[in-house]
Order: sequence, then structure tokens, then C-alpha cells
Amino acid sequence: MGIVLLATSCLDEPPTDNFDEQLANDIAAIDAYLDAHPGSPSDIIVKDASGVRVVITEMGTGTIPPNFSNNLKVAYTGSLLSNGAIFDSDDNYLLKLSDAVILGWKIGLQLITQGTHARIYIPSAWGYGTTGQGQIPANANLVFDIELIDVVPTLQQQERLTSDIAAIDAYLAQNSITAETHSSGIRYVVTELGTGDMPGLYDGVKLNFKATLLTTSVVVVDEMYEPSPNFSSRVVNFPHGVLVGLQLLPEGSKVTIYAPSVLSNGLPNTPANSNVIFEIELLDVIN
Repeated sequence: MGIVLLATSCLDEPPTDNFDEQLANDIAAIDAYLDAHPGSPSDIIVKDASGVRVVITEMGTGTIPPNFSNNLKVAYTGSLLSNGAIFDSDDNYLLKLSDAVILGWKIGLQLITQGTHARIYIPSAWGYGTTGQGQIPANANLVFDIELIDVVPTLQQQERLTSDIAAIDAYLAQNSITAETHSSGIRYVVTELGTGDMPGLYDGVKLNFKATLLTTSVVVVDEMYEPSPNFSSRVVNFPHGVLVGLQLLPEGSKVTIYAPSVLSNGLPNTPANSNVIFEIELLDVIN
């Protein structure tokens, strides 16, 4: 049980000369399989820019995907794409994404929410690479049937969230800013309300995105994002505070989001425990 944690040496190796070629071949094989096995019309298929594919067969009731520090409980069955041979399963597997799990799990589990049932297709490069492991041969594409049973913040995260919210509320009061509140912990001010479609978790979005540290006013990101071969630019791909805010607004909106540090994941050049101001202009929703 738990083979996803057993061998991580391939994750520490530098890419081989044919890494890109192998990854491209893996992705082509997975996509060909999906084309030949279309599944249910109600399935949600998420083709991530990494090459990981997630087929969601049942949406969960959670609203925010896990971060690297959450305590997770999953049920899973792992098999080989090539022949369907099952190499591992567990009905009550406990982990954090910060554990030494294969990269395909780190990517795929961040794309689903609590209660979701999904099949995650992982290119060999994000699995066990050229080395393989046990019953898993080298360059093997993997398939995991997964139920994300539970996503639980740690006590430290809960305490940090409470502290962050208090700091943000104090900042807003000191600067005479009236903001809307959300149960997630974000505060937000809609500066322009659009009239277009409202995005869902798996919709692509084109947006202007600026992230500024609350305490120092240092700008850490100021970019325009849209779907590309290198970044899927779906709502689910953005920091969790932005992910929440985007789903509250129609296309054409402009919003300022005051996000606690625990909902400001994935930003570059950002000190730990930094609350962040996000200025977002939602230019387009791409279904």
C-alpha cells in the first residue's frame, strides 16, 4: 500500500536529454486513450498544461482545492495505462502534498476539491520516469482512480487564518476601505461590475493580475494571463483567494481582493505568511 510515497529518486534526477520528447509522447498516448474512451457526457475533463489529465466523474462539495500543508485523506487505485494492470490501492490513505509523493499527485490533487471522484492520468515524467518502481516499468503512464475524501487545515493554518483576517480587517479600517466579506476569509471590493458570464472552477480566464504585499506595498506580480501551452489559466490554477473571488464576478469586472496568506499560495518572491492585495480585471471567460 502507499506506493505513491515509496520511490522519489526519479524526482531528484535532472531531466534526461529526451525528457521533452518522452513527455510529449506520454501526453499524446494519454490523449489518444481519452479520445478512444470518451466516458460519460457529464464528465469534466481538465487537460492541464503540465500534461496531467483529470477526468472528474463526480464533483465534490468542497470549494477550494488542497494546498501543500492541508491534511488529506484519499481512496485510490493505481493502474498502468498500457494494460490496466493494478499496482496499488488504498481506501484510507493519509498524506500532505508536501510529502514525497510523485509530482503527478501534487499536480492532480491541486485541481480537485473535497468529495470529488476523479481519474487522474499521469505522464511517466511526473510518475516514476525512466527508473520505474516495483510493478511499474520505466516510462509508464499511470492512471489513478481517486476520491478526495477529506481536506483538513492544520491547527497552525486555522490560527494563521484567524490572525490574517484580523490584520486585513485592521488594514481596511485604518484606510477607510469598505469591503465585502466572504466565508473563506477574503475581503473584496468590486470597482467595476461586468455583464458577461461568471466563470466556474474549470473555466479558462483571461485577466490582468496584480499582486501586492499588504504590509510593504511591494508588487510581486503584475501580468496578463490567458490560456497557453505553458499555463492553463483556469480559475482553479490561481491562488485560492483569487479562485474564490473570480467565481463571484461576471466577465468584465474589476475587483480588489484582500487575501489571507493561507489563500495566497503560489506567488513568487513572497515571504511566508504574507497577506496579499490582488487587483484583478476579468477580461474573458473561456468555457
